[in-house]
Amino acid sequence: MMSTKHVPPSANSVSFNCPNCGALAHQSWFRLGIDPLDKDTTPHILTSGIVDNVIKDLDDDDKANAEKQLRQYTRGVPFIPNPKTTCYGINILGNAHVSRCYSCNKVAVWLYDKLAYPAEQYGPEPNDDLPGDILRDYQEASTILDLSPRGAAALLRLCIQKICIHLEEDGKDLNADIGSLVEKGLDPRVKKSLDTVRVVGNESVHPGQIDMRDDRETASKLFNFVNLIVEIMISQPKHIDTLYEEKVSEGKKEAIKKRDGASD
Repeated sequence: MMSTKHVPPSANSVSFNCPNCGALAHQSWFRLGIDPLDKDTTPHILTSGIVDNVIKDLDDDDKANAEKQLRQYTRGVPFIPNPKTTCYGINILGNAHVSRCYSCNKVAVWLYDKLAYPAEQYGPEPNDDLPGDILRDYQEASTILDLSPRGAAALLRLCIQKICIHLEEDGKDLNADIGSLVEKGLDPRVKKSLDTVRVVGNESVHPGQIDMRDDRETASKLFNFVNLIVEIMISQPKHIDTLYEEKVSEGKKEAIKKRDGASD
């Protein structure tokens, strides 16, 4: 069987293997413009907390679309918010360009002829529902997997701690968090994953700290644990809720509430 051709990313090509998704795909190129902020004004960095405060006051009809757009900012990676929106009268940033992949629609940033973003990553692609602040730790772990497996493993354990906090646990003691999640009906598969994370390596080492016994194999498995936990605890419930809201009428919902003895 013939091997699939690999075309390295290049500033001199309109088709190469995307540094984001890896697919061999057409790339659209863009110049970068710079638009000065007002004097003594700094960039507005959106965090998950800021987005939470913004969307809580929106009507339900506007909330879903607004949240989807705003959450992109919290992921800390470059993207094109609205390709149809253009500004005139701005300066062009020399020797800086962006390529956008036709396959995944994600962008790469180039300085002169060198790829500046994304950094080369060695771990598996993160789950799309990984919260933005946790995603940054995950991606950092991915870029240092070969350089520092112990550092990558420490960051991934920190990711798992933050996921527990995202699930409204204390986040200080993984064993206690697991117990609390079990009481809430934690899927046995996730419990096994969390218990594995807890016992692999030195249990006295806190999330985010270096365990001298960690190696590349341990770190590689931790990537998979992070994605599995997010898939089962965040993605699957979200998909079920979306399907329920789209397919079940209000009348049926009321009937279900009555059947289950739920109160308003």
